Amino acid sequence: MTSPETLPSWNDGPARTAILEFVRSVTQPGDSFVPPADRIATFDNDGTLWCEKPTYVQAYFVFARWKEMVAARPELAREQPYKALVEGDREWLSDVYAHVPELIKGVTEAFVGITTEEFEKAVTDFFATGRHPTLDVPFAKLAYRPMRELIAFLEANDFQVYMCSAAGRDFVRPVSRQIYGIPRERVIGSATTLEYRDGDVYRTAGVEQPIDDGPGKPVHIWTRTGRKPLLAGGNADGDVPMLETARFGLLVRHDDADREFAYEGGAEQALAAAHERGWTVVSMKEDFAKVF
Repeated sequence: MTSPETLPSWNDGPARTAILEFVRSVTQPGDSFVPPADRIATFDNDGTLWCEKPTYVQAYFVFARWKEMVAARPELAREQPYKALVEGDREWLSDVYAHVPELIKGVTEAFVGITTEEFEKAVTDFFATGRHPTLDVPFAKLAYRPMRELIAFLEANDFQVYMCSAAGRDFVRPVSRQIYGIPRERVIGSATTLEYRDGDVYRTAGVEQPIDDGPGKPVHIWTRTGRKPLLAGGNADGDVPMLETARFGLLVRHDDADREFAYEGGAEQALAAAHERGWTVVSMKEDFAKVF
């Protein structure tokens, strides 16, 4: 199902052509036809569907909570990750993979012991007022327009589209339909452990394993859908295992410093794998007629 208006925020080029041809091949009668029930598409979120620089959207949400915690308990300023925030140590905070235990500890402690509804209200309030520090737009407006169009196009062709984020599942769920048109039950992501007591569901200090990154992504996708993705989109090294399991792999390349950000850090392995495996690389500079 295509027309001249299909994917209007995409420039004509190899990436757009490859996407349209793949969708045509799996939706029209022929050797490549895939029944609608098996048309699963999965997309990473940070850096694939919305902006992840200068830091992740969820980080701003968590940092605000850490400041409240330190104000209430000043002794926290002597331990990580709170120490880095208080001291403005951006280098420490930005090196996520070097400080995974401390950061996970801080994220889980930030909202431990509250109900899922209380957490969701905090998220909703954050998106109602928060703005990106350099782009100066609401956080809810950070989605890439071409990727939103791609999601809608796939759904129009009977794909079930899932988000598969390394960030918090329950952080994105309250706004996934508003921002992307993806219903909350199709949001896959990392999560704290939960427990039931006294008629409600509470967040605990644990973390579900594996987290939804790297090899954890295919595990989470299979657990949720019972299928491997037919099409998968990502932008970083942590997305490689997910892309390897898909028939069609799409990799967003951040090379547009004027309209967004230009960087390849954390995507070196993904770009090499894309070249070796023939994945479709989407250049934000060349393939996106509009970004936001």
